[in-house]
Amino acid sequence: MQIRRSYRVLILIFLVVLFARLYFSFQTSYLDNPGYLMERYTENILENGKPFFYDQLSYNGREVLYSPLWHYILSIFSLIFGDLALKLVPALFSSLLVFVVYFLSKKIVDNDELALFIALMSGFIPVVFVDSLISVSIYSLAIPIMFYLIYLFMDLDEKNVNKFVIFSFFLSLLHPVSILFSLGLLAYYLLSSSENMKIEGLKGEVMVFNFISTFFIQFLIYKKAFLEYGFGVIWHNVPSQILGSYFDFDILGMMYRVGALTLVFGLVGIMVGGVKKKDKILLLSGFVLATLILLWLRLLDPRIGMMFLSVALVVANAFTLNIFLSYLGKTKLPYYRLSFVMIVLGLIVLSLAVPSFVFASKYVKENVPSAYEILVLEWIEKDALPDVTIVAPLGKGHIITGVAGKRTVLDDNFLLAPETSERYKDVERLYSTKSEVEALEIIAKYNIDYVFIPIETELEYGEIRWIYDESCFKGIFFGTPKVYQVIC
Repeated sequence: MQIRRSYRVLILIFLVVLFARLYFSFQTSYLDNPGYLMERYTENILENGKPFFYDQLSYNGREVLYSPLWHYILSIFSLIFGDLALKLVPALFSSLLVFVVYFLSKKIVDNDELALFIALMSGFIPVVFVDSLISVSIYSLAIPIMFYLIYLFMDLDEKNVNKFVIFSFFLSLLHPVSILFSLGLLAYYLLSSSENMKIEGLKGEVMVFNFISTFFIQFLIYKKAFLEYGFGVIWHNVPSQILGSYFDFDILGMMYRVGALTLVFGLVGIMVGGVKKKDKILLLSGFVLATLILLWLRLLDPRIGMMFLSVALVVANAFTLNIFLSYLGKTKLPYYRLSFVMIVLGLIVLSLAVPSFVFASKYVKENVPSAYEILVLEWIEKDALPDVTIVAPLGKGHIITGVAGKRTVLDDNFLLAPETSERYKDVERLYSTKSEVEALEIIAKYNIDYVFIPIETELEYGEIRWIYDESCFKGIFFGTPKVYQVIC
């Protein structure tokens, strides 16, 4: 009966987390900039039955390189749920993390109540919570799979080795973040060796298989990028002007997006578990260490790193809280145990749930196009010629191609994109220059037909005065955003 009650509570937690995500997701009918890229790729599979590897709209036409597995999954669900799938599916997959974290926590502490509490924590990690709302994020599936693999690896035997191999292979096909999992296993091996802890034969074999297969699959999928950039493929061909800030790791931002209490308790659990040579904690420590090293070396996008790091730390919280609760149970005042649990619950609400809701509400409002912006782009789609090119700031590129269906000069899908640094510099010059001659040179260079001016651009660079030359530019829309047609 106890197991059944735990499962009922766990299902309730899952539904609460899912409902919270869907509540914010459906506050808008639009997606953010990356979300429209996912939408285009998914719609192409629905229409043609296969992915495209040459994007005629991005960068005036360029080759694209990616694994289409995520888009096939979305397209299957889209056949059932239609456009709702782009918000429903990421929220559903991301909410499944509570089940994975529950069973992971059970392996570490063997305490149902505490495992349920940790599962609830995992559902409201701010950086993970926001990622599944309007971005159609592939990490909504990659994160639960990675931690399910950690769960399988903790007590790996003949019964679950096949599951581990299948899901490891699936993660490798899904996304290059599978490399982080392999590096986490490597860090775990090094930590165990430093503590003179032997790794069983089956685990060692599986680690070697995972390492070789992961890197082999990534090389097969991204071979052209490896040959083009070499080791520099790690930086995804990001423009040099923003490379420094693109991989900048903000400690204070991490505390807000991960949760200060989660961070502190998680790190304590990692350190204490390491001192006590707890194998399961050492496994988590390996992934924390690998992630932190990659973040420190600026080899991993901080947003992605914080998502995986935060979940690992939440699981490590189980070990810390279990030690403290055990200590309280041995004191002469055991009623402090309930008081402590209530205090921690209140602090968790403050450090996780509240920031998640505040961050989610702000993100949905600030990162989706306005209704007027969509109206403008829909007009362009219907009334502009099919082969026109629109210039827009970096953060609007996928919205332009997704809604207006027109070519763009620049977007943030940098891998294999031509001359990203030069294009980024030219677009910045176009919006910031006071010289109409310089602006016309850039317009001619990229055969630009329409200039898209969102309010954010004018706030950053000031009013663009050269656009008012009526002999060269025809005003189409004058609100926010502004759109001018090039006529000279």
